[in-house]
Amino acid sequence: MKKYLPLLLFVLAIIFLIPGLTQPLLTITATVDKQKMLGLATTSLFPPDQNNNFVQNMLQSVLQQLQIDGDVVVFESTRSLLQTMNELISHNHEIVGLLIGLFGVIIPLTKIILTLTSLLLRAPEDKSLMLKISSLLSKWSMSDVFMMAVIVAFLAINANENSIETVRMNAELGPGFYYFAAYCLIAIAAGQLFEKQTDLIKLSHLQ
Repeated sequence: MKKYLPLLLFVLAIIFLIPGLTQPLLTITATVDKQKMLGLATTSLFPPDQNNNFVQNMLQSVLQQLQIDGDVVVFESTRSLLQTMNELISHNHEIVGLLIGLFGVIIPLTKIILTLTSLLLRAPEDKSLMLKISSLLSKWSMSDVFMMAVIVAFLAINANENSIETVRMNAELGPGFYYFAAYCLIAIAAGQLFEKQTDLIKLSHLQ
């Protein structure tokens, strides 16, 4: 059973990857306090240096005395990883979108498939070829770096939640983030376990 544990982990990683790509990754919301928005509207309509007539003064006084509680959502965006890539490409950021897909998804997934194939092959030459290609791709696998970028963006947005007096920004991690994080962790664990087993096999052959 221990021999096939890396195989099971790689399959499990792929299972987690699918919702990791399609489920919401991050939701960014911008809200405005209604009372503060009313104050801005009052200032815009009646600048302090403007010579207001009686009607303007009366309207300004009424608006300032209104007490309106609550917030209003002025911006909300929820995107999965695939939606983010598609939106970047559709808004003339093809290079960024393709790089995210290549280094964050395609290369790590290809590495897993090659490793799985090597586990199923019997010919030593074919196994060695698959593992060599997988080893080369490991240098370009950046799914873990992508996850760190999402975490940094999440923390940065929430850290600045109260830095703007009128507009408040808030970020929430979606289920896609946790699926993708699980995919990264399981794939790393499976890769390390597989390498350990491979080293033990090579050592036993040398002895």
